[in-house]
Amino acid sequence: MARVCKVSGGLLVALGVVVLVLSIAAIGRDRESYGRAALAAARNAGNVMYEAELGKAQLQRAFEVVAALFGFLIVLNGATLVALGVVAARRAP
Repeated sequence: MARVCKVSGGLLVALGVVVLVLSIAAIGRDRESYGRAALAAARNAGNVMYEAELGKAQLQRAFEVVAALFGFLIVLNGATLVALGVVAARRAP
């Protein structure tokens, strides 16, 4: 049982790190387009087209931030499983 916890926890940690890194990279890639959309909406207040573009950029940023948080939670869950496996290995007869 301890081995299963360690292996599955390690896989979850690896998966979570990949998700976290990819979503942080996506936030970095979209930083310029988000800033451009915010600037265009600020310069053209009341223009529906620019406000819709800003809304799209905000929604995309929200999905990227949620993905980063999800990746962090997967890493945390995997680390907990690894720790549980270590404790179970020590207590096994």
